[in-house]
Amino acid sequence: MVLTVLHPPAGREEELKVDVVAVHGLNGDPAKTWTHPKTGAFWLKDFLPFDITGVRVLTFGYNANVVFGNSTAHIIDHAKDLLSSLIDEREDSNESQRPIIFIAHSLGGIVVKQALLQAFIEPQYKDIHVNTIGLIFLGTPHRGSDKANYGKILANIATAAMHKPSSHLTNALQTNSNSLMRLNSDFRFRLPNYQVVSFYELKPSKPFSTLIVEKYSALIEFDREDQIPVDANHSDICKFGTRDDGNYRKLSKRITRMLKSKDTVVNSIPLAANQYYEVPHNLSSVFTGRQDICEQLRATCLPSQISDTLPLQKRFILYGLGGSGKTQVCLKFTQDYRERFWAIFWIDASSKSTVEQRLQDLCKVCELKEDVELIKRWLSNLEKPWLLIFDNADDPSLDVSQYFPTGGRGSILVTTRNPECKIHATVGSSEFHQMELEDAVTLLLRSAIVKDVLDENLRTAAKPIVELLGCLALAIVQAGAVIRQKLCRMDEYCTIYSSQRSQLLSHQPVQASYDYKYTVYTTWQISIDMIAKMSTETAENALEILQLFSFMHFENLSEEVLKEVWQNIHDQKCPDGLQSFQLRMLRSDHSSKWDPSLARNAIVLLSSFSLVNLDEMNRISMHPLVHSWARDRLNKQEQIQCWKIAASTMAASVSWSFRSLDYKFRRLLLTHIDSCLEVGDLKVSLTDSTQVELTDIAEKFALVYKESGQWKKAAELQKKVLERRGSILGKEHRDTLVSMNNLAHSYSQLGQWNEAVVLQEKVLERQGSILGKEHPHTLVSMGNLARSYSQLGQGSEAVVLQEKVLDEHRRILGEEHPHTLVSMSNLARSYRQLGQGSEAVVLEEKVLDEHRRILGEEHPDTLVSMSNLAYSYRQLGRGNEAVVLEEKVLERHRRILGEEHPDTLVSMNNLACSYGDLGQWSEAVVLQEKVLERRRKILGEEHPDTLVSMGNLACSYGDLGRWNEAVVLQEKVLEGHRRILGKEHPDTLSSMGNLAVSYSQLGRGNEAVVLQEKVLERRRRILGEEHPNTLMSMSNLAVSYSDLDRGNEAVVLYEKALEISKRTQGEDHPKTLLYQKNLRQVESKALDQKTLSAPVVNQHEWTILAKPTAAPTMSDYLTKVSSTFEPSRAFKELFHPQSPPSSAPPSTQNLHSTQRGESANQVTALRFDFLSPLVSPLDPISPSSHTDGISADAFAAVHGQQADGGINLVDRSLVIEKHCRSGC
Repeated sequence: MVLTVLHPPAGREEELKVDVVAVHGLNGDPAKTWTHPKTGAFWLKDFLPFDITGVRVLTFGYNANVVFGNSTAHIIDHAKDLLSSLIDEREDSNESQRPIIFIAHSLGGIVVKQALLQAFIEPQYKDIHVNTIGLIFLGTPHRGSDKANYGKILANIATAAMHKPSSHLTNALQTNSNSLMRLNSDFRFRLPNYQVVSFYELKPSKPFSTLIVEKYSALIEFDREDQIPVDANHSDICKFGTRDDGNYRKLSKRITRMLKSKDTVVNSIPLAANQYYEVPHNLSSVFTGRQDICEQLRATCLPSQISDTLPLQKRFILYGLGGSGKTQVCLKFTQDYRERFWAIFWIDASSKSTVEQRLQDLCKVCELKEDVELIKRWLSNLEKPWLLIFDNADDPSLDVSQYFPTGGRGSILVTTRNPECKIHATVGSSEFHQMELEDAVTLLLRSAIVKDVLDENLRTAAKPIVELLGCLALAIVQAGAVIRQKLCRMDEYCTIYSSQRSQLLSHQPVQASYDYKYTVYTTWQISIDMIAKMSTETAENALEILQLFSFMHFENLSEEVLKEVWQNIHDQKCPDGLQSFQLRMLRSDHSSKWDPSLARNAIVLLSSFSLVNLDEMNRISMHPLVHSWARDRLNKQEQIQCWKIAASTMAASVSWSFRSLDYKFRRLLLTHIDSCLEVGDLKVSLTDSTQVELTDIAEKFALVYKESGQWKKAAELQKKVLERRGSILGKEHRDTLVSMNNLAHSYSQLGQWNEAVVLQEKVLERQGSILGKEHPHTLVSMGNLARSYSQLGQGSEAVVLQEKVLDEHRRILGEEHPHTLVSMSNLARSYRQLGQGSEAVVLEEKVLDEHRRILGEEHPDTLVSMSNLAYSYRQLGRGNEAVVLEEKVLERHRRILGEEHPDTLVSMNNLACSYGDLGQWSEAVVLQEKVLERRRKILGEEHPDTLVSMGNLACSYGDLGRWNEAVVLQEKVLEGHRRILGKEHPDTLSSMGNLAVSYSQLGRGNEAVVLQEKVLERRRRILGEEHPNTLMSMSNLAVSYSDLDRGNEAVVLYEKALEISKRTQGEDHPKTLLYQKNLRQVESKALDQKTLSAPVVNQHEWTILAKPTAAPTMSDYLTKVSSTFEPSRAFKELFHPQSPPSSAPPSTQNLHSTQRGESANQVTALRFDFLSPLVSPLDPISPSSHTDGISADAFAAVHGQQADGGINLVDRSLVIEKHCRSGC
């Protein structure tokens, strides 16, 4: 350790005015640290003496690696060595009074600060303390956000300085970081006596991409600190290449200014040195984080360094949930800035008596008469800076401001759970939310006494724990104590918590118990006790609402639930069983109009204790732990009773109305119902209890699940309801039939159509015998059964039933009745299945017009009708009109329901199909991949809707020439359909035909033929020879025969298809013309043996495809369309050929061929709720007479493309899952 004089040289006589002492940092050198690597300029020696008259420049050399690689005692020893060396250099009387300016780089600043603290404490170094006038820090890390963060900064400095520092050094830096941070804090109290300049870096140092010492860390942050940015990295911040370097000029001018103002610096004990420190406890040894709030307090609440002409009493309010760390932050502030206040007084503000008793105690301390008003006046007139902390000012009936001294002097901190106390703030307030995740992890590891809080494995293990505890400080400290005491390991805490939460959160260790006076559960119980003591109606309502909320989800809570319950009770829409389990405030006999103040006043009271949170939009939430505690505080019997009240309240808020607002409200209940059922197992209770209200609850909850597309959960509840009602009411009771119909509907949505049909046939049989075949309820059941027949591929049977239903509805209910409109939609679906698209459109346009007029543009049934009509438009080749409708539907579903709702996925799928029909395959694939990924996650790999999405995506892959990817998906689809639906189901046949297309495109013609022959044989047998789908199968098989040089067989099929199409569809129908054209091509190919290996293309098509010199035009496109009658195929061949043909004649070319496919009536259609039995207009409305929906469907699109040498028809299946409702 050497103190070297750089200037003046030995033997030169100069009048010296100031000593400048430079101290390097880690891995530094007394010369190299300050030398520019390119110019070699050693600015301390080469520049500074010429710019500062009478300067003596000294450098302190020491082994920084040893200093910082051991305990903090080594830092103190080296700091004392620096002081001793200076004393030796300044022992003459004229030298000992010379001003001193320290310049420090990086960790050298820590040595300087330690030296000055020692000079303040130890008399032998007094001259150094008194004569130091200024400090210049270059990239010194003064602080971090906490110990872990500061340790990381120090370790980064070591890496930047040494590239590969020893683990011993980095471990020591991290271990000592807490002591070094405390050194920085202590040093701050001396700062008013020094002039300080802090330079901070703007460039990162290799190998880091971020700054080594961020601006926040490089600044001490006090009133007179001069803060200067430097465009350099951490190493180069202290090197200057020339005398004209801008940063060097700034540094030298600061030294000059320090010398000019040296006489104003008096380095004695500050006037604000603390005399009274009346604080009842110390800061917790594991305090972590909250740096942002600590910084706010420092910036706003410290006494000013200059006298204010208009002084303002500095009042800052810290508010938030009990256990969030408000008191600890105040303790941190008092510890860090004790010496800035002449007096600090801590007051327990939990009640009027504790405040006044504490103020009287302080009178004794200050040797005053015991009078509350007297000490307030005394503080008001005290010129010395003081700080009052009012802790736990939680009682909303106590106005804590009455105890504030008057006037503008002093600083006041208030901790409270009551957000209303913000009104007392003059310089700021801060709400305490959960801790930052990384801070919370560090706090847990510190509380558990873990050796290395930066260990990544430990931090990873700790994250689930702090997330489980909602990052609440007090709960984390308790968890750390449990782990520290080896009551459980860190890796098993979460498991034990799930079964022993109350015990864990009530545990308080003996050691360090004074850091936190209460456990996390105890602190909230105090709030409950205070509310209970109020004995007011609002207080009683508040406690009831707290219990209600504790059985709902902790976010998005709403008083709207209470309003809906009240309204349903008073409108007699709530079953008697549910009314008996309601909050007292809802059972009271109020006026006929809902009084919102009943709930709002109670919620505001809960908010005043931070038991619930109210944001700026008055949205209500609870901290997850408070939410759990509100249940855990109850005994088992109380929990059962409160759960019944919560479940009954939510069920009572659900009405059997189906306006847009009703749908929106029920969607808000979904997460709350999930949370309620997680606490109390309703499904088990239904079988264990004779209470009728539980059946009513289950039925209402099932409705919410259905409307949210969660069919499995709905079916589980409905099955229990059906069993219960069947055993109590009998199998033929109307409510039993309602339950049976509802369960059948859910089975249908889950793709369990056979199970649905079994139930629906029972319902129809029983209603027909009891009510008659023409009763509205019987007709609804008939329509529902028809839909299931359609799903099972029994289209003709479905049409017979649906036409009868529609005729009867028109006759009995009228043309515009909701049931009539649903019947129209159902019949339109079956017409489409039978290939009667024009008839379907006529019905669907009428349905959509009526829904728009009656229900509005955004009602779910309107959106269903829009999707159905779009599908029919697409089937008739009106693709642009379809896209317009489907884009509207998707936009509204996304906005109203969210990205993953089943109806949104249906809309996305439908729009993708329309994009594909218009040749926009890339856009289609993007949507279809999203749909498939989400359906796999939500529904599972083999759900019918997932298989539909898989098949649709495969078709689009084929459109883009990605045949291998298509085959992978199509094989999965076919396997799933065979296993789930059977070998002869229409969807299975569609899957088989589509796979055959892809096999053909990959040159696997024989495999394609095997599949297509099976498809044709089964369609002939099931659908008949003349069905449009049978004709498509003939055409596709003919194409494959032609590709395999089996021309004669191809001709036979095409001749038959053409003859039937002329007779059934007409000679001018597009498909008839296609069959006719393809027949000519196949005949031509069969006669031309030279081209047996090539697909057949007519000359007109070839002329267009063979243009090599010009891009296709719209005229070309229109010409192509007129010849092929296939817009999407024409678009693909012209604008997206896979391998453009050359100008060689067809006979010698292997021409590009487009996709061939299979079109079928695959319908996984519009999902409807089943209406169970409908209420006749003549029947009185009763709680048991309600609807649960009825069905209307939309089908798969039939996408046709002409192939080279044959027709190419691809299945475009889509699912529309929406609820068309009718009845009351």
